[in-house]
Amino acid sequence: MAKQNTLKPEISKAINAFSQNNYEEAEKHCSALLSKENDADANHIIGCIRMREKKFVESISYINKALLVKKDDIGILISLGCAQSSKKDYTDSITTFEKVIALKNDISQVHFYLGESYRQTDQFNKAVEAFKRCLEITPDHIGCQLILGITYEELKKFDQAINFYKSCIETFPDYIEPHVNLAMCYLLTGNYADGWREYEWRLKMPVEFYKRDFGKPYWNGQDIVGKHLMVVAEQSVGETFQYLRFARQLAFEGAVITIMAQDPIINFLKTQEWVSRVIPYDGEVPEIDYYCFMISLAKTLEWEPNTYSQKFPYVTIEKKASPFNKNKKKIGLVTTAPKELSNYKQIVLPENVLENFFSNKKFEVIDLTLINELDDLISTVDYCDFIITIEGIVPHIAGALNKETWVMLPAVPKHTWDLNFKTSSPWYPSLELFRQEINGDWSGVLNRIKERLENV
Repeated sequence: MAKQNTLKPEISKAINAFSQNNYEEAEKHCSALLSKENDADANHIIGCIRMREKKFVESISYINKALLVKKDDIGILISLGCAQSSKKDYTDSITTFEKVIALKNDISQVHFYLGESYRQTDQFNKAVEAFKRCLEITPDHIGCQLILGITYEELKKFDQAINFYKSCIETFPDYIEPHVNLAMCYLLTGNYADGWREYEWRLKMPVEFYKRDFGKPYWNGQDIVGKHLMVVAEQSVGETFQYLRFARQLAFEGAVITIMAQDPIINFLKTQEWVSRVIPYDGEVPEIDYYCFMISLAKTLEWEPNTYSQKFPYVTIEKKASPFNKNKKKIGLVTTAPKELSNYKQIVLPENVLENFFSNKKFEVIDLTLINELDDLISTVDYCDFIITIEGIVPHIAGALNKETWVMLPAVPKHTWDLNFKTSSPWYPSLELFRQEINGDWSGVLNRIKERLENV
């Protein structure tokens, strides 16, 4: 919020209250002034308060009232652009930030904001140019270095991405995010040794159980025969399925395994005969010799494709009579995902895009997204003859069960899906991958799926 040379008393008091995070007091002074006149600063301040409250429609309305009085005020325009991008009106925010830049071209943060709006609308090359301009003005803008690396990944320019992540690390060696992003970029491009090493930085993230003191040594490869090891599952349930194989391997090598896991998967883990005990995150820790985090097992065991023979399936499930039509091929289908996922936009298919793919009467399609309980989902995946799915938990369940599965992936998927394996996965031999060639374009993937279905 730009200050005038001479501020009205109400505005001075409001700015002072706002700077002390006393937003209620700030709004009171602004409302008092607005009851007498249409003041631009008062509208602007209330607009910023509404933005902070995530009431973006109201925020934009107040800020636009301010612009009716001060149409070229740079501070107010920047606030408008931020409110528009927060509301995900990225086309509008691009227009606003470009107007700011036309008025004043040397505010690095505006170029940063513009670049992110371009990125959110998949205009990656324009985003790169905006981020580079930000760095020309402020070379040590660490957030810009990081997001530029992410943008280069989205452009499949992985060498440039790695260079920018390393640049972040050189600038701020203890900055966690570039280490984690560098790790995922390494893993995606098949550099497992460096990937697992850098991925250990996730353990420094502000997650409560990463900081927990279990009172026992951390397992880094010590002799495990006859020892009691607690493996702490982390991140998503899908990743627990993915990395569970390593805990199982240690059990068969002679370790007693306790798993601390996410609530939804606890019942399932209790059915695995090689698991001694399963506890929730807030459960009482038994007497153990060592503990470790589950994903770190990949680093300690030095996993990479073809390092050792893997056995599939590596989870077991009690077989039950199928409730589905035995005379039809049962296809488990996943085409959408929860909107709160960070990669939602990249992984979901257009609505109803597969609607006419299953006209053949020999198919019974089961929408797996309608199943809420994890145990029911696992059983249903097992009932299916094969699975067609986007990224998410289902490929990991299906892969662990060694179920034939077709996975539809965006051009730049999560780090699990090593780009060196175009149509297959070293993690799961039963999976066949269908990758986008162009970011956001599913047509090639869908054509290949349809062609394959016709030959089933």
